[in-house]
Amino acid sequence: MEILSAKDLSKYLKINEKKIYKLVQESKIPHIKIGGKIAFTKEIIDRWILENTEREKQIYIAGSDDILLSRIINFYNSRSQNTAFYAPVGSINGLRLLKDRAATMSCVHIFDTDKKEHNLSYLDRYLPKDSFVVRRLFSREQGIYLPKGNPKGIRGFEDVIVKGVKFINRNQGSGTRILIDFLIQEKGIDPLKINGYTMEVESHLQAGLKVLRGEAEAAFGIRYVAHMLDLAFVPQLMERFDMVIPTEHYHTNHVQTFLTFFEQPALLNHIQDFTGYDTTEMGSTTYHNHV
Repeated sequence: MEILSAKDLSKYLKINEKKIYKLVQESKIPHIKIGGKIAFTKEIIDRWILENTEREKQIYIAGSDDILLSRIINFYNSRSQNTAFYAPVGSINGLRLLKDRAATMSCVHIFDTDKKEHNLSYLDRYLPKDSFVVRRLFSREQGIYLPKGNPKGIRGFEDVIVKGVKFINRNQGSGTRILIDFLIQEKGIDPLKINGYTMEVESHLQAGLKVLRGEAEAAFGIRYVAHMLDLAFVPQLMERFDMVIPTEHYHTNHVQTFLTFFEQPALLNHIQDFTGYDTTEMGSTTYHNHV
């Protein structure tokens, strides 16, 4: 049984700590007291989220890990009476939760290696056809993280092998891992020849920190993290990052309120400093049918 403090829960749910205490005060969240202090049981909190998403008019977002999306959700929660919860479980697991009706919406970036396109063609593998709406969040630049100055002159995965640098991989089921495997396959590279291919981390930030600390010489992720950690970055491609919403949720008031939030100038001002992102299509509908 994992016990969380209010601060731990704030980080886990990606909402302000004051909002946690407000939910406790209003008896809207299960909690316990240990030594006179409020605490939470992670397993009970997970069950509470799933049971209360619709009833409490809250939004449970499951899917890919993204720093900008975290900031958007935090900003929304600070300005809304409703609450959006964000579980960065990976693109594939997010779609599985959506299929099982355990999430309100899912955020995905999945490169279809057969059709050479992002997201849309992949959704039919997990969701009934024409049962969802896809809204564009943003595009973001993915590439290779390297130590500052790129001392070994790495330009692609071929150099990672030729120069024998230690690589750190992303977790299975993440959209970034699917992309890494595609880029490696496209170059005709045997992945097992990459030093560190079987070593995994679960987020862009973790990958960047491995390089920053010298625990790896190369990793793969978004430009923003490289900029934040002052790492060298070798761009590989721009990818689309989308929100998938089942039609049964799409027209509900709390989901429409959340989607309208993406049109507010205050939000665009709040996120304009994010290097490596293109938000010009934010909020646009890229796919809908029978809505």
